[in-house]
Amino acid sequence: MTVFGYVMRMMQNHPDPIEDAEDITSETFTRAFNAFKKGKEVQNPEELSGWLITIARNLTIDSRRAWERRTRHLPTESLDNLSVSEKEAPFASSLSGINNQESEANQYLTMQLFRLLPERDREIVDLKLDGLSPKEIAEAIDSTPGAVQKRWERLIEWLSPVAVHLDALVECLSEDDDRNIMERYLDGQPLSEIAKAMGISQSAVERTVKRVIAAWKKAAKQNPTDPVSAMVNNER
Repeated sequence: MTVFGYVMRMMQNHPDPIEDAEDITSETFTRAFNAFKKGKEVQNPEELSGWLITIARNLTIDSRRAWERRTRHLPTESLDNLSVSEKEAPFASSLSGINNQESEANQYLTMQLFRLLPERDREIVDLKLDGLSPKEIAEAIDSTPGAVQKRWERLIEWLSPVAVHLDALVECLSEDDDRNIMERYLDGQPLSEIAKAMGISQSAVERTVKRVIAAWKKAAKQNPTDPVSAMVNNER
């Protein structure tokens, strides 16, 4: 399969993409050429073809994700195709909409949950929402299907309880500064803006965010049905 044909197949169900197949194909070969200039070596034609397809896949996924961000639209279908189990339902429900009002609230909650994840985990969730299989995600992020699936299950394990109790988890923080920082952070404010608004260093804000997220994660695993109680007990 040619690079152009591969990109066309990946993009055929995506209306109004940021870039078209010709743009992505051109960028694929530009990146390949630049890599060769920097010393990239390919031992055989089969390896070259697979490498070009990998570049094209990543660029196409980036374009699809850019379109999702631009339109601020999450998928409206259920996540059954992602093999969502009953224990994943609370988190999954935040990633799908029933009507416009609920969809808007779910989009906001999803944004908040994304803020709790490191970049690599956000990428996995993004690709899951794009409908990619564990195998396709593994190829896109240079991992294995088993590792991707295990990572997804671990994310669901603690994100599901947090999704249900997020507001209460913020309210139960014992320090006013911690609550203020997390409210701002979950609202999408950059660390630099939070630091400026509160008159503290950006590194202090970042340490607080990481500490609170770690505490919520621990509490959610300790008591999935009532992470707030676990959080309160841990802070005593």
